[in-house]
Amino acid sequence: MQRVASVSVPFKGPASGRLFGFTGLGLMATGAGILSLVLSTGTSLATVVDDRLPLAPLSSVAAPAPSGGTIANQAAAVQLGKALFWDVQVGGDGKQACASCHFVAGEDTRLTNTVNPGNDGIFNSEGITGPGQTILAVRNITNDDRLGSAGEVAANFISVDPDSSHAADICNVTGDPVFGQNRQVTGRKAPEVINAVFNRDNFWDGRANHNFNGFNPFGNTGNNGDGNLVNMTNSSLASQADGPPNNPVEMSCAHRAFNGANSLGAKMLARQPLQFQQVSSKDGVLGPLASAGGNGLNTSYGDLTRAAFGTSDSDSALENSFSSYWGQAVQAYESTLISDKTPMDKYLSGNQSALTQNQANGLNIFQGKGQCAVCHAGAEMTDASVNFYALNGPLNRDGGDQGFHNDGVRPTREDGGRANTGPNGVAWSVSGSSFDRGAFKTPSLRNVGLRRSFFHNGGKATLTDVVNFYNRGGDFANAEKSKDMKQLSLSSSDISALVDFMKNGLTDCRVAKEQAPFDHPALPLNGGADRPATGGNSLCS
Repeated sequence: MQRVASVSVPFKGPASGRLFGFTGLGLMATGAGILSLVLSTGTSLATVVDDRLPLAPLSSVAAPAPSGGTIANQAAAVQLGKALFWDVQVGGDGKQACASCHFVAGEDTRLTNTVNPGNDGIFNSEGITGPGQTILAVRNITNDDRLGSAGEVAANFISVDPDSSHAADICNVTGDPVFGQNRQVTGRKAPEVINAVFNRDNFWDGRANHNFNGFNPFGNTGNNGDGNLVNMTNSSLASQADGPPNNPVEMSCAHRAFNGANSLGAKMLARQPLQFQQVSSKDGVLGPLASAGGNGLNTSYGDLTRAAFGTSDSDSALENSFSSYWGQAVQAYESTLISDKTPMDKYLSGNQSALTQNQANGLNIFQGKGQCAVCHAGAEMTDASVNFYALNGPLNRDGGDQGFHNDGVRPTREDGGRANTGPNGVAWSVSGSSFDRGAFKTPSLRNVGLRRSFFHNGGKATLTDVVNFYNRGGDFANAEKSKDMKQLSLSSSDISALVDFMKNGLTDCRVAKEQAPFDHPALPLNGGADRPATGGNSLCS
C-alpha cells in the first residue's frame, strides 16, 4: 500500500492561534540569544568555560556523521540536495524555494512583507501598520510582533500542473484573515542553516529531531504519526528539511502531499531542475551539470536521485519515497555549509594577526566577564551541539533541555518555545522542566554580523542592542528565565570591543562574498532584490 506523508502541521500559538510558521528549516531556532549567561551551580566561570568546552577552531571538530540512511553516492546526494534547496519550483506558487528564507549567510534579510503581528493580530512595529508593507529601517521590537519571513499566499492545493514547463501548482487562493491576499509571514525569524549540521536538534524549539524517520521532522517521538521509511541518527538536518516544503505558510498551498501521485515528489520528478534559474558553470557543486547558455541543469531529478541513492527505480516509484530522498539529500548539501575560516578560527589556530587588538579584546570579554562562551561554547559556539550534549548530558544547569534557555527576550506566554506541543500533543521538551517554557535553542554565532536582526522573534536590531540586552540582564523577569540572567558590568569600551569581535571577527569571507561552498544558483526573490548566480572561490584568499 502506498504511504503518503502528512509532513507539516503548522503550530498555532496561544491566544489567537496565529501560525508560527517555520515548522521546517529552522525555520525555528533561539531565545538563547547572542550572549547567554552562566547558569548558577556554585562553580566558577573559569572552571565551566575551560573544563566543559572552550572555544576552538571549528575545523578541530568533525561534523556529526549520520547513520542508517540510504545514500550510495555522497557527491551525487549533495548535487541533488543543492538543486532542491535552491529551486523555486518547489513552492506552491512556483516562486518559493527553501533558499528564499536562507539566502544571505544562511538566513533572510528581506524587508518587504516580513512583519508578523503576533498573537494580538495588530501590526505595530518597524513602522508597519499592515501586511505587505516595507520596513525602511530595522528597529527594536517592543511588543509581540515578530520579524519573520514572507511565505505563500494562503491557498488550498488542487493538483500539480500537468504541464512541466509551469512552476506553480493549481491552487484555490483563499486569503488569510490577517494577511489577506498578501504573502503570509512566519512567526519566528529564519535561523541560519550554515553550521546547523553541528546542532543536535534543529528549529528554534528543537522540533527537528536528531532521528530522521523519512517522513516528517518528528523522529521517533509521539508526534510521528507516519511511521518510518528510514531510521537515521545524527540527522536533524534531514528532519528539518522535511518540514517547510508542504507547510501552508512557508512554501505550499495547503494539503499538498510529499509522496505519491499528485504530490511534491511527482511535481519535481517531472520538471527540469532549476529550469527558471541560471546556474554558474563555476558553481562548486552544480557547475558540471549547468546547462550551457541557459537556465537549469542538463539532467533530471529522477537521474539525480537514482545516482545519489544507487537505485534503478522509475520516477513513479521514486515519488513514493520522495520525502526520504529529499531529507537525506538536503541534509547532505547543508552538511557542506561549514564556515570554519573566520578570523577567530585563524586566530585560535595560531595566526595572531587574524584579529585586530580591539577584536582580540572582544574575544577575551566574550570568554571572560561577558560570560558568552558558557552557552556559546566549544568550537561550534553553541551548547545545543551534538558534541556538547555528548560531553555534558541531556540537562542544562537549570534542569531544562540542554542547549535551550529562556533569556527573558519576551514574556513566556507569547511563545512556549521548547515546551510547546506537536501535532499529536507531545511536547518538544524531553526533560519536562518548567525552564523549557519560553526556552529557545542557543544559536551558533559565526557570521552573526551578516544577520538582519536577532533572537527568535527578530526583536533586536543590532549587535549593540543585543549586548546591551544581556548587560542589563534581559528584558522580562519570567519565572522560567535562566537563573544567572543577571546584570553584567560591561563598560562602553567592553561593549564596543565585543561587538567588533562578533561583527567582524566571526565573519567568514566565503559566506560574505557567496563563494564556494556558499555559492548558489540565481534566486528570484519575493519582496527582495533577485540574487544572481555565483560560483567559485576566487574572491577569498
